[in-house]
Amino acid sequence: MKIGEFARLCKTRVSVLRHYDKMGLLRPVYVDRFTEYRYYDRSQAAAFDRISELKSAGLSLSEIKIVLCTPENAAEIFARREAELKRMLRCLADLKRKTTGGMIMKTFKPLWEDTDIKFENDENAVGKWQVITKRQDGRPIIGDINGYLYFLPEGKPWWCFSWTKGKLIFSNAETRFSNDYRMEERQDGLYMIVNYKEQDYPESGNTIKIELKKCDSKPYTLAEIAVKDDINKPFADDPAIIGRWKACGLCREKDDFPLNAEEQDCALFFKSITFEPGGHCSSVYGEKTVSGDEKQTWTKGCVLCKWNSTSCAYEIRRLAKKEYLFIEWKSGDYTLAGLKPVYYVMERG
Repeated sequence: MKIGEFARLCKTRVSVLRHYDKMGLLRPVYVDRFTEYRYYDRSQAAAFDRISELKSAGLSLSEIKIVLCTPENAAEIFARREAELKRMLRCLADLKRKTTGGMIMKTFKPLWEDTDIKFENDENAVGKWQVITKRQDGRPIIGDINGYLYFLPEGKPWWCFSWTKGKLIFSNAETRFSNDYRMEERQDGLYMIVNYKEQDYPESGNTIKIELKKCDSKPYTLAEIAVKDDINKPFADDPAIIGRWKACGLCREKDDFPLNAEEQDCALFFKSITFEPGGHCSSVYGEKTVSGDEKQTWTKGCVLCKWNSTSCAYEIRRLAKKEYLFIEWKSGDYTLAGLKPVYYVMERG
């Protein structure tokens, strides 16, 4: 059939078919050498549909040509597109958290209060509590990934939280404040009601009421609560990792790298790590150097941090003809709250 008929069959324009022919994506079965009329076979409509499907998935025409003409390279194209989509979804999720009622929230100043409060004991507070109040998406408003919060004896800190009688204290590198709490005995157990300060508290004075239910009164220690990875793995050599690696970025997912300028310039606590033959290694955290096999070692694929019982996976990736080391960072967010580890990105140096 002539190109016009084939265009109507495929519900497209003649100009599109001519462009596909020029690119080598969908060539006619026959071209009259005198009139230059293009002729297509009805069976080629399936090939046109496949091109349309790949376009709908976000692939460019040049990528589609690689997929169709050199299938052995298709996996790389699909992997790159999948990584792009995952990054877009993460960006969308971040925007969703910043948006309320269709309006972008204004940026609030960090809340920084004096939380140096003399400790006063409250035996009823000590133990494990379940966070009853949830966010709209079902996640607990405070506490660990499973919705629990621990009050350690003597107000000792657990993750970002500590306490004194009548006060639940939150403290991290960006914000610090105390929240009033009260106890309430109900038929099914003891409850704690926390007046938790919302992000706009300095301007509005707004707090949100969060209910916690007592699970037990055990005097927990951090060692009992913390996640402990398998750090007794046998040594396996990896010559590619040997040498010094210097931190150049921090990202939530490996596919988020390369980072934008703002992320690239952020202050990095994990400065560097040096891998030596035989599983020996040393790291620089802030101004402190950690070395010695009693503190950390390595085996192929992971660094074994004995000082906090974590096994941090690593991977070397080659990007733009340069090698980068991605290594898991398992801080208290992971060991105490159960959150996913983030990744430090290192370059040789």
